[in-house]
Amino acid sequence: MSVSASSVQDNTFSFAKKTADAIKRAVGLDTPKKPEPQPAPPAGVIPAEKVNPVASANALAERCRLYLSSSDVNKIREAFRYADQAHLGQFRNSGAPYITHPIAVAEILASWHMDAQVIEAGLMHDVLEDTAISKIEMSEKFGIKVAELVDGVSKLDKLKFSSNEEAQAESFHKMLLAMSRDVRVILIKLADRIHNMRTLGAVKPHKKFRIAKETMEIYVPIANRLGLYSVYRELADVSFSFMYPIRHRVLKEAVEKSRARRKQALEQISHEVSDALARNKIRGDVQDKNKGLWRIYSKMKERKIKFSEVLDVHSFRLCVPTRDDCYRALGVIHALYKPVPGRFKDFIAIPKANGYQSLHTTVLGPKGLPVEFQIRTEEMHHICEDGITAHWLYKDRGESSSLQKSTQSWLESLLEIQRQSGTSLEFMENIKVDISPEHVYVFTPKGKILQLPKGSTAVDFAYQIHSDVGNTCIGCRINSEPALLSRELKNGEMVEIITGTTPSPNPQWLSSVRTGRARAEIRQFLRQLSDEGSVKSANILLTNAAKQQKLPLAQITDHDWLRVCKSNGFESKNDLLSAVGRGLKDASLIAHQLTSSITLGRADSSEKQPAVLDLHGRGYNLAPCCTPVPEDPIQGHFIKATNTVHIHRSDCSHCQRGYRVDPENWQEMSWNPTCKETFSAKLDAEITETHATLEKITGQIAKAQSSISGFSLTELSPTASKVTLTIQIKDGKHLQKIINALRAIPAVRLVSRHLEKDLAMKPVDVEEEE
Repeated sequence: MSVSASSVQDNTFSFAKKTADAIKRAVGLDTPKKPEPQPAPPAGVIPAEKVNPVASANALAERCRLYLSSSDVNKIREAFRYADQAHLGQFRNSGAPYITHPIAVAEILASWHMDAQVIEAGLMHDVLEDTAISKIEMSEKFGIKVAELVDGVSKLDKLKFSSNEEAQAESFHKMLLAMSRDVRVILIKLADRIHNMRTLGAVKPHKKFRIAKETMEIYVPIANRLGLYSVYRELADVSFSFMYPIRHRVLKEAVEKSRARRKQALEQISHEVSDALARNKIRGDVQDKNKGLWRIYSKMKERKIKFSEVLDVHSFRLCVPTRDDCYRALGVIHALYKPVPGRFKDFIAIPKANGYQSLHTTVLGPKGLPVEFQIRTEEMHHICEDGITAHWLYKDRGESSSLQKSTQSWLESLLEIQRQSGTSLEFMENIKVDISPEHVYVFTPKGKILQLPKGSTAVDFAYQIHSDVGNTCIGCRINSEPALLSRELKNGEMVEIITGTTPSPNPQWLSSVRTGRARAEIRQFLRQLSDEGSVKSANILLTNAAKQQKLPLAQITDHDWLRVCKSNGFESKNDLLSAVGRGLKDASLIAHQLTSSITLGRADSSEKQPAVLDLHGRGYNLAPCCTPVPEDPIQGHFIKATNTVHIHRSDCSHCQRGYRVDPENWQEMSWNPTCKETFSAKLDAEITETHATLEKITGQIAKAQSSISGFSLTELSPTASKVTLTIQIKDGKHLQKIINALRAIPAVRLVSRHLEKDLAMKPVDVEEEE
């Protein structure tokens, strides 16, 4: 390959110009060109002309000088110059030079008293991702540790993936593995996400919802798991404001109005508690505390309660000198105000996995005002707010050692789950529940406390002890009484596992286990089964599912197998059975699909009456977009080319738009009351505890003498999913009976009739779903 002299000269000139520009900026002599007229920046965005990267970098260096050596500060300055040169000519959405973002990230890290390597990596965290600089080049200049930190934070945008979900899963997979080797990786990423969320107002509207949702699903739970409560609170509330702006605004106004109305009562409580503590010679600092809006909203949604029913909107934090003083102060408060039964939690005796320690109690103050008190020592408060960063903030206190051990244990469990997961998507699914903040605490027979995600079973408990215990588990005793392995564990229970001699995990456990480790271990075992073994296992699972739900599995035909294989993307019966046996497909749902054509006993075709009247000899189709059933108000769309009528529900968006555009070919229709046909109806349900809840849903549908002919599942968050079910029903009353039964399941948040949106009718704004 030949290169012309003029090309070399042009490249040399370009490099020299960039270097000169960087030097000018470093000494403050650059004279930027007059910027093009720009619209007013969004609220909270600093105009580009008011940004001075050099001044910000100098302020960062001075802040670092307070706790780092001069040589470390010089390295940080060098990293700034390197990043500034690399990002020269790049700008943020706000119009500010891109370097302002890495500086802001480094400032957040410095506020956590992170070491020089982390701050250097913070300044250069986007260099590998957004520029042509390689990891080898960076490691030669700043050392392999810094380069590894930067590489761990970098996303995998330069690789090609089959879907956005796969790309996100692979990126998250890589970041967690880097984090398991060095926890500082996630701290850099959290600082990066904090600043991105603070400046999200400058991002295009269609991106805001996606970024906020990703933050809520991934980074908020991780911040909570690492004990970074201040980070958790900020990321959750900002994400909430961009995901659901109307709900955020309404709730914020409600909280502000409530605080304004109760201001006098809250001040009275503060004075009375302070005086009572002084009388009992307890030195304590009573602080008014604002509860995060996302925490309030989540509680209202989870418990299906009104704002007025939330008991801990108003809360106080009480910091005392010693652990004993915490319990003495609790006695003083309970003597002063009546405690609310069932609202006391002792996180001092049993700390959370993220190191959080505090006493929580809710009392009834003046005029019956419910108020929460959180009582802790100053050291506990530091751990609560600063979490894992307390290791760097308070190195000489030695108070974060237990948190360090807990975090390291968690990171090691991530590595174990990764080794057992087949793909990045499976790894993502397995660990999502493990970073959820809801937990139960149970005991081994020797008195050791184990923490498990809420909804865990004895099988989860067995795998938490050791993979061999889980694989050979055949039974359990809970509080010394025999119990089902699928039963959910409750706080304070003692669990004893009964083991056999050979490994024999049951694929059916996948429908009830909660922890990522248990799910990964079971799937790993099932993957190792031979085709013959997985088919045999599947037949047992399908037989058990059909027996439990009284489905006529013995009556299915080869045609039924062919239909279900095709709808699930399998070429043969054995392929589908192998997937069921290996836990890739849910046995209960497959059993429903196989029997859906015979569950309700369809009438002979010669005796069928048309479901809709006034067709005048035309054929008809029930529209799949809204699945109308008898008793629904309906309209017909006459298609002249095929001499057919498409029947829609009157509330269907296709119907509403079509009637406005072409009213002549739309007409109100009525159902034939003598029709005895079965109908397909689609339902949308938001559920938690996905695998266990699906089994309960299929059971209720079978109990209502219906069957599932199709389904799809979409994850909404680490702890919630949306399932769309196509069920067979007789009429509208039959459908309502099934809906009521599903709504009675505690883990089912919402059940509604499915309606596909007509995208041509109205532009979809992903930022606002209300």
